[in-house]
Amino acid sequence: MKYVPTLLAAGLAVVWQAGAVRAFEAADLERLLRTNECAGCDLRGADLRYRDLSEANLQRANLENANFYRAQLNDANLVGANLAHANFGEASVQASLLNLADMSRSNLAYADFTGASLYGAVLNETYLEETVFVRALLAGADMRQTKIISADFSDAILCGAEMSYGDYRQDC
Repeated sequence: MKYVPTLLAAGLAVVWQAGAVRAFEAADLERLLRTNECAGCDLRGADLRYRDLSEANLQRANLENANFYRAQLNDANLVGANLAHANFGEASVQASLLNLADMSRSNLAYADFTGASLYGAVLNETYLEETVFVRALLAGADMRQTKIISADFSDAILCGAEMSYGDYRQDC
């Protein structure tokens, strides 16, 4: 019987958290899927798995907690987007613009960011495993607490990126 208050408190915390999370705007999702454009839209928590969003305009969109698992985001414009807690597992994000995007606490495992521009992006507490950043621009990116299991930064520009050991100054 002594465990009941703990379970009740945990259940109330889950209900409170669920109530605090607001879902995306259905009209915004419909607009994105119809036109491939939704700059500034509210798409928090949207399920975009397996979607082809190549060349989409999602500049300044709120995509917090969005699921991009195995999605195609090649040549997409995600400049200034809120991508915190997003799942990019196995996504293709080649040649996309992610400048000044907030990607903190996101999963980038097995994603391909070849040729992408992540200038000044926030990758704080982001998870990288087998992530590809070949020829990517990461200058000025915040990677201080990024969890890097393995990643390919071949020919990437990291000048001024904030790393756990300080800012990156090699080949600047």
